[in-house]
Amino acid sequence: MSQQSQYIHSGEIVEKIGKILGYFPGFRSLHADGRLYRGVFKANEAAKLYTRAVHLQGDEIPVTVRFSKGGGDPYAHFSSTVGMATRFYLPDGCVTNLVMLSQKLFIARTVEQFMDLLEAGLPKEPGGPINKEGLQHFFAANPNSGAVFKMRAESLAPVSFAHTEFNAVHAFYFINAESRPTAVRCHWKPALGIKGQSPEVLAAQPTDILYTELTGRLANEPVHFDLELELAQEGDPLNDATVLWPENRQRVVIGRLTLTAPTTEEEIGDKVMNHDPSLLTDGIEPTDDPILQIRRGVYEVSAAHRSGGWRKCPFTGNTSAS
Repeated sequence: MSQQSQYIHSGEIVEKIGKILGYFPGFRSLHADGRLYRGVFKANEAAKLYTRAVHLQGDEIPVTVRFSKGGGDPYAHFSSTVGMATRFYLPDGCVTNLVMLSQKLFIARTVEQFMDLLEAGLPKEPGGPINKEGLQHFFAANPNSGAVFKMRAESLAPVSFAHTEFNAVHAFYFINAESRPTAVRCHWKPALGIKGQSPEVLAAQPTDILYTELTGRLANEPVHFDLELELAQEGDPLNDATVLWPENRQRVVIGRLTLTAPTTEEEIGDKVMNHDPSLLTDGIEPTDDPILQIRRGVYEVSAAHRSGGWRKCPFTGNTSAS
């Protein structure tokens, strides 16, 4: 997929998401409601075996994390899907992002399949409900997408962000000092352990419950996550975000994230905070996953809509990305 083709369908994708989930001016198209927190990340010695990325060499790196609820309605209750977008502030003034979900997979393997999914879910009349019949037909014709939808529907909801594992649905290449690549999927493992609850129980609580719980927790103690690499073996798909790798794949902890307090866009100095997952730095490279590559354009269109027009966002210095 060429650089330019990232943008071909971006506007159409954002438009269809709005028709399905509703339009909420000033908010992201997806993961509309979120809160920001600040802290630091420190890599361990194992990280250097896999990557030369500057933020993974052992120095303490400032970070911000945006936790968010899934969906496009910022006023909705929490569901079983929540997000964790981490921004690392590099010594040279640039940034790089690591975007994860509480879910393990995305719901389409190609841009065309994703667009067909959105088309199937479009309301039969403007402002109407999601076309569930259309989605049922789509999932029947696209079993890979249907299997992910079923897995998500059956997953537990969080009891706290601090007890939630987060997963990068895309694979990346980590490149070490000897230029040796290792294909990985990244995970944030909560130091306090993983806990879940029924989505119905969570949905019956206040719409900001997970944010207030985390803010209250941070008032008493930091919250920690370990960054874990899942290492691919030959034959594992690197360009299909709808497929899990076998459970016996080796996992290596390469560092710890420590969150200490809430923050805001104003305090950070970036009112847009576009967490493009393809905004990378030397030592980490994208795979040819078409969903990963289309996300830059979609994120930029969404950012333009919520910020009142196209503009240059802060913190977009010399980073390498596809």
